[in-house]
Amino acid sequence: MKKERYEGIDGLKAYAIIGIVMMHVLSNGKYEIGGFVFEQFIPAFTNLVFLFMMVSAFGMCCGYYQKVIDQKISVEDFYKKRYVKIWPYFALLCVMDFVISSSKESLFEVFANLTLCQGLLPEVNIQVIGVSWTLAVIFVFYMLFPFFCFLIGNKKRAWKVMSAALVFNWLCSSYFNTGRKNILYDAIYFIVGGLVFLYRKEMAEFVLKYKGITSVILLSAIVSYFILGDSTLTMLFFCVAALIYSLGCNRGGGTGQSSFQIPWWNLLRDLSVSHGNLSCT
Repeated sequence: MKKERYEGIDGLKAYAIIGIVMMHVLSNGKYEIGGFVFEQFIPAFTNLVFLFMMVSAFGMCCGYYQKVIDQKISVEDFYKKRYVKIWPYFALLCVMDFVISSSKESLFEVFANLTLCQGLLPEVNIQVIGVSWTLAVIFVFYMLFPFFCFLIGNKKRAWKVMSAALVFNWLCSSYFNTGRKNILYDAIYFIVGGLVFLYRKEMAEFVLKYKGITSVILLSAIVSYFILGDSTLTMLFFCVAALIYSLGCNRGGGTGQSSFQIPWWNLLRDLSVSHGNLSCT
């Protein structure tokens, strides 16, 4: 079967990387700059990690969903590919961090990081490569991916699971006192990414036919975020709008080349966590 490459999502990931880097530069520097851009806009880029989670689910479904459903990939091959793509470079960073700031606590945290199971720890605050909490959550998603494929095995079940995940997200913050470093809090973004995958063809056709409407929806999602605040619902609105918009930004798709698919963005794309193959049959 002919594979369809969602190149627009590569550009979307590149933009998200730039935004997250800008946020970290601003938060770690001692800049005394005011105004909307430096006080609200750039700091808001921290929530682009949720977009990465949604894109990760979509990309993993493109590469492995049908193979898992049809049992055409072994458990060993699946997990081996996940570790090979992530572990070597991450391990090097952990070792470098430990060499720079050696301590007993750092040694413990390096061990947890090297297992890639640190995301299973309850509300832990690991300082060695502290920003890797996102990787920890995503790798737990990889561990659960076969079960995830079962959960979104059909559209009707996927909608029910999405509803349950949304309730769990609310319970995590309002009752269980857990935040975004917990897989159950973040599950809604992975599930919705899987839902977008299930409807990818219909959504891509809609974007190609009504590009102006989808542009307005995306702009509305951005405005809503800053007016209503960074709740789960406003983040879902933005992430879904951005992901769907990017589905219509493919070469040869009739829309022309957009900034979501400029080739040199691929360098930034490849620096991000591996999100699976964005080619679907």
